[in-house]
Amino acid sequence: MSKGWYPEIDYDKCVGCMACNDMCRHGVYKPNDEIGKPKVVYGTGCVHGCHGCEKKCPVGAIHYFGDDGTLDIDYDFDSYKPEIECEGKPKVAFVCVHNSCRSQIAEALGKKLVSDVFESYSAGTELKDHINPDAVRMMKKMYGINMEETQHNKLIEDIPSPDVVIFMGCNVSCPNVPSQYAENWGLDDPSGKSDEEFEKTIQAIEEKMRQLKKKLNTV
Repeated sequence: MSKGWYPEIDYDKCVGCMACNDMCRHGVYKPNDEIGKPKVVYGTGCVHGCHGCEKKCPVGAIHYFGDDGTLDIDYDFDSYKPEIECEGKPKVAFVCVHNSCRSQIAEALGKKLVSDVFESYSAGTELKDHINPDAVRMMKKMYGINMEETQHNKLIEDIPSPDVVIFMGCNVSCPNVPSQYAENWGLDDPSGKSDEEFEKTIQAIEEKMRQLKKKLNTV
């Protein structure tokens, strides 16, 4: 990721198609409902040298701060390996608004499946007084994990400063959490939905967790 490279939007050209927001999986953009167009909210999450959003834009409304015309990487999100500078294992924060469902599931699966590569934490910007009971029940059923015994609701300031931030899909009010690398997993909240929807979400989190392990594994 880079502090000297980030997208800028020419709003005179932008037609509000949201192609950039839909493509970027680092939480760089967020819809601006007031004007019906995207805005850059996490510029340091942009991959240095990547022109992916510029190429995706149908009207040429995106250019990059720091672009001198010499870089144009062929960026493959799935194979990209970020360079994380830290002592010991990277600290990964899974963030959603209430730290009640998706982020709690991710913390539990991270500790169970990938603790050999990174440390998993979860947090939110607002707190509920309990973890989603359906999430608790499904995690017990699928993995034998009792999240009520091992986890609790937390605010972002309650966890260690993360090296990596994963936004679970909080496209309403994703906070700007400083980190060396960030992704937006774009997962819908299954709260209030069927067990089948919970199972799909949990399986999607497990798949993404294993992909993240490959990205952060330096061995």
